[in-house]
Amino acid sequence: MKLVASIARGRHWLDEIVTGAVTDVEQIAARENCGVRKVNMTISLAFLAPDLVKAAIEGRLPRGLGVARLCDCPAEWSRQYRILGL
Repeated sequence: MKLVASIARGRHWLDEIVTGAVTDVEQIAARENCGVRKVNMTISLAFLAPDLVKAAIEGRLPRGLGVARLCDCPAEWSRQYRILGL
């Protein structure tokens, strides 16, 4: 469930930036007491393909596809599947 929580956090942080609730990732990093890199990597999870998010929620992702691997996925959904071998 760490992955699902991280996806939700990334979506929330992205929403904060888009709506103007925060001005930049540095503000989130300071509030969350973490690095800017972690904030950026977590926000990248907000761009996962809907089918990948659904599979994560249902616990159907292949073993080894966790936060660390999915943070590095490109934003383009077709490339996500290709890179992950799905």
